[in-house]
Amino acid sequence: MIPSAAADNISISFSDLQLGRNIDIEVYQPTAGGAVLVAQTNSTGSLQLDTSSDYVFIIRPTEDVWFQNPMNALELMKLQMPTMLSYLLWFVAVFGGVYVVYKRL
Repeated sequence: MIPSAAADNISISFSDLQLGRNIDIEVYQPTAGGAVLVAQTNSTGSLQLDTSSDYVFIIRPTEDVWFQNPMNALELMKLQMPTMLSYLLWFVAVFGGVYVVYKRL
């Protein structure tokens, strides 16, 4: 929670942490009956909030869509696996391709 401190608006800017996936940030204002969604942004956005209220920030990673952008999927695969396994997969792909071409000749 961010407690209210003054009667002015406050501007909050977020910066991308380069974690390999996008992050959605939801801002809720607590009420007596629960919470009300005030704003929604991503990890590169900014918000303008009234300081007369308290807010709760929820940070959620977004879903990875592997087949929408194949080159991005390769980068995500490289980020999410150990380094040696990544090198092993590239080695198998390169030498497997050479082997297939050699056998076809």
